[in-house]
Amino acid sequence: MRQLELRNLTIRYGETTIIRDLSLSIKNGEIVSLLGPSGAGKTTILKTIAGLLQPAGGQIFINSISVNHLPAEKRDAVLIFQKPLLFPFLNVAQNIGFGLKMQKMARREAERKIDRILEITELAGLNSRKIHQLSGGQQQRVALARGLVLEPAILLLDEPLSNLDAELRLQMRELIYTVQRQTETTMLFVTHDQSEALAISDRVCLLLDGGLRQTGSPEELFYSPADPEVARFFGCDNIFSSSDSFTQQAGNFHTDQKLFTIRPEDVEIFSDQKEPTSPRHAFEGTVTGMIFEGRLTRLTVSVTEKEHVTVLCRRPAFHIGQTVWLRMPKDRIHFFP
Repeated sequence: MRQLELRNLTIRYGETTIIRDLSLSIKNGEIVSLLGPSGAGKTTILKTIAGLLQPAGGQIFINSISVNHLPAEKRDAVLIFQKPLLFPFLNVAQNIGFGLKMQKMARREAERKIDRILEITELAGLNSRKIHQLSGGQQQRVALARGLVLEPAILLLDEPLSNLDAELRLQMRELIYTVQRQTETTMLFVTHDQSEALAISDRVCLLLDGGLRQTGSPEELFYSPADPEVARFFGCDNIFSSSDSFTQQAGNFHTDQKLFTIRPEDVEIFSDQKEPTSPRHAFEGTVTGMIFEGRLTRLTVSVTEKEHVTVLCRRPAFHIGQTVWLRMPKDRIHFFP
């Protein structure tokens, strides 16, 4: 059993409350991402779970045992920081096995565990390398291996990919996902990168304003945000009311002024030469902004003087000032609770 539960956790720095009444449960073998903007308190939560900080209130349970009173070394949790923090005077195998040595594990058993984790983390053959002989990605893998080899109840990862370049980040992200599935290690993964959280997690917990705003599967947070702020965090600023004049035209809504959102990539766009056959469900606008983002181009379409719709599309044949038609498919519209 490898479980973590936080009950009404409150954390303060002096008189300032950083986290208030946060509750979260992570099941055995689950990988959960704690996602939020920089400065939201994500690292503070990890340090408190690990025992490096004391909470102002609430309880921390690891394997159903309250650990608030236990020092960091007595908790069945391992924290991996952004920087690997490896011992430069030890080689790879010695770094990985350092925790086992502190546990006074028998040498043969420790070597067996180290060899297994070297294979899993794709470090086989690098046993004798010194840390300065490794790339940044290899060093981060050693740090991951050093945590995994201890088989903790919960592995806490504090933005372990943030110091890597884009290609290495992708490789390490895939490696962490693969290793987690192989070892079934329970993980709490902290990041401010949405793509990392969505790609790696069984569940995502979005931390805003000192509390968990929404928890659910990656698909739930992305397509069914709990409120406009969650939608905007995931890059969707299409927030409208069903009472707006153009949305009546778009979907013929008969609702009581509910707010709704639609992903920019789900809005259909047509040139004025290709006017949709059902204009009752489409509305006219003018392209007023265009930003090329690589695979997609972000268009801003003004539909009234104050109302704008964001559209994402591939290789658009549009230009600033062009008249276009937009349609919002009803099955892609999400009404906020």
